Amino acid sequence: MTNLYGLPDDIQVTADGGLRIITLNRPDDLNASTTEMLFSYPKLFAALAEDPEARVAILTGAGQAFSAGGDMNHFVKTLDDPEFARRVQENARQTIHGFIDVPIPVIAAVNGPAVGWGATMATLCDIVLMSEKSFLAEPHINIGLVVGDGISVAWPLYTSLLRAKELIFTGDRITAQQAVEYGLANRVVEPAKLMDEALALAEKLLKQPRHALRETKKLMNLHLHRSAAQMLDTTLARQLAATLSNEHHEIASAFIVQQKRKQS
Repeated sequence: MTNLYGLPDDIQVTADGGLRIITLNRPDDLNASTTEMLFSYPKLFAALAEDPEARVAILTGAGQAFSAGGDMNHFVKTLDDPEFARRVQENARQTIHGFIDVPIPVIAAVNGPAVGWGATMATLCDIVLMSEKSFLAEPHINIGLVVGDGISVAWPLYTSLLRAKELIFTGDRITAQQAVEYGLANRVVEPAKLMDEALALAEKLLKQPRHALRETKKLMNLHLHRSAAQMLDTTLARQLAATLSNEHHEIASAFIVQQKRKQS
């Protein structure tokens, strides 16, 4: 099967007429994003925008997870290389705007845990379907990091500011049903039926007038644009400062040691 757009094998993109199915493809590592994957997301959205046949996309994960966030090796590199950490922040900005600006609707089929950056990717999609077995979590604060990505832009719009604060301050798991109740997802689906529901919804959208659908997405996402314009510079700057802080380094170093012990 041909992987469209020349992306890494860890980001599989396949075509079926006007539908593009994007699969995060590191199932043995819970689809955690490597550095290569993270720096490929802006290319993915640029390719989708330039694809004349693309009309709708589905984003999902291979195996049992949607995405566990960032890969451990990527995480370690941000600790050791401040200039790399700055590049990561700029790439995050481009990716967040990619989700908001890509002209076609993107449906998230959240098949398992969506944590940290994984939760960002899921909830920046236009429609979010969650398996009964899936959950969201935003645990950045637990490791001494400021929530400086798309969650700080989107969640206060989707749910109340008070609710967003609680979820972000605690890093607690958010079940699929809670996500729907809070306004972070559209519906809960039986695991075996998740992709069928996503495909059925995509089929409905494929039948809509193309220009009207694109322009309506653009209009609806003005809310996210305004939030990003107000928030993103400050939140990314504060996340970078937290990434370089002693507090984060101490917590992260202890976490890395703990993970290595588990693997040995």
